[in-house]
Amino acid sequence: MDSIIFIDAPVQDQVVELATYISSLRGDEEQALVKEVAPLVEAEKIADATKVLLRESKALLEAPEKEFESAHNLLVAIVLVDADKAAVEQVLKTLILEPTQKTAIKFKVLSNIFNTLPANSPLRLSVFTAIVDLAVASDDMDLVLPQLQYVPNWISEWGVGADAERALLLTLSDRLKESGNQYQSLEFLLKHLTSFNCSSELDAQKANATRAIVESLALPEVLNFENLLKIDAIQHLKSEKAYELLSVFMSGNVQDYRALVAKHAGLIKELDLDEEETLRKIRLLSLASLGSENLSRELSYQEIAKALEVDENEVELWVIDVIRAGLVEAKLNQVSKVVIISRSIYRTFGTAQWQQLSQRLNGWKSSLAEILQVIANAKLTTGAAVSTAVITSNVN
Repeated sequence: MDSIIFIDAPVQDQVVELATYISSLRGDEEQALVKEVAPLVEAEKIADATKVLLRESKALLEAPEKEFESAHNLLVAIVLVDADKAAVEQVLKTLILEPTQKTAIKFKVLSNIFNTLPANSPLRLSVFTAIVDLAVASDDMDLVLPQLQYVPNWISEWGVGADAERALLLTLSDRLKESGNQYQSLEFLLKHLTSFNCSSELDAQKANATRAIVESLALPEVLNFENLLKIDAIQHLKSEKAYELLSVFMSGNVQDYRALVAKHAGLIKELDLDEEETLRKIRLLSLASLGSENLSRELSYQEIAKALEVDENEVELWVIDVIRAGLVEAKLNQVSKVVIISRSIYRTFGTAQWQQLSQRLNGWKSSLAEILQVIANAKLTTGAAVSTAVITSNVN
C-alpha cells in the first residue's frame, strides 16, 4: 500500500516546523525548542534533533482535534526517515497515554502509521499491538475485531520471530478476554499454544494450557473438545486434574462427572468454573452420546432421566435444549413419553465409533440386499404371469 503520510518538504524543514508548532502549543514565545534543534539541523544531526522532538512529543496530545492528525503525521514522517524501532515505539507509547481522550483521532493516527509502513515491516507488529492496547483501554474493541482475521497473514508478511509471534497471539488473547470477547480470546490462546511442540518449552505453558481447558469448559457454545487434544501443550497436562475433567467432557457421562468431582473435592471451584453450568454442559453432551448410541430407536423418558440424573418431568426441556445446541435432531412423543433421535453428533470419533459405523453400514447393506431380492422375486413373478397370459391367449 502506498504511504498515506506524505510531507512535501525536506526533513530539515519538517524538524524545524514541528519544533515551532510544539513551541506554539506551549505558548513559548522565545521558542526555546526551536533554538535547541536548529543547530542540530544545521549540523545535519537529524537523528539527534529527532530525539529532542520525541522527548517533547507529549505536548502534541494537547493539539486541537483539527490539527492533531496532521501534527502527528509530521512527527511520524520525521521518525520514519530512519525507521528506528525505539523511536517508533516511543511515538506509540505517547499516543496511547490517556486512552479515553481523543480516542477516535488517535486510532486514525495509529492506522496512518500502520498503513504507511511497508507491508513486510516488522514495525507493523508494534503498531498493531498499540492499536489493540488503545482499543481495550478505551473500551472500544469493536474497532479491532474485524481486523483479527488478517493476523495470521500479517504475521507471515512481517517475518517476525517465533517469540514475537507467540507474544502477539497471547497478548491478543489476553486483551480480548479483558474486553469480554471470550470466544475470540480462546481462539488466539489455542493458536498460541499450538506453536509449542518442544518438550523443553511445554512446562512453561502449563498455566496457559490449563486456562485453555477451563475456558473451553466454561463457554456455553464450546461443545467439541477434540481440537484441544491435538495440542501438545494440552497433552502435557495428562497428569493434571484439569485434564481428567476434560477427558470426562470428551467421552464421559454424568455419572463419570459426579465420580470425578467426588474424587477431587472442590475441583470445580478450584478451576473457577460455575458448578451449575458445568453440570448442565455434561448433561447435554451425555444426552448427545445417548442419542448417537441409539439412533432411530425409541428412548423412553425414564431412560433419559436416569442417564442425566434428572426428574422425568424435566426430560422434554433437556431434549429441547440439546436440539437448540445443535447436538441432535429428534422428535418428542409426549403421549408415549419417548424420544426418537434421528441425528446426533459424536463427541469423539475413534475405534469404537468406526466399529459402530461399520455395524450400521453392514446392517443397511443387508437390508438393501433383502429389498433387492424382494424386487427381483417380484419381477420374476410378474414375468411368469405375463408369459402365462400370452400362452393362454395364443391357445384361445
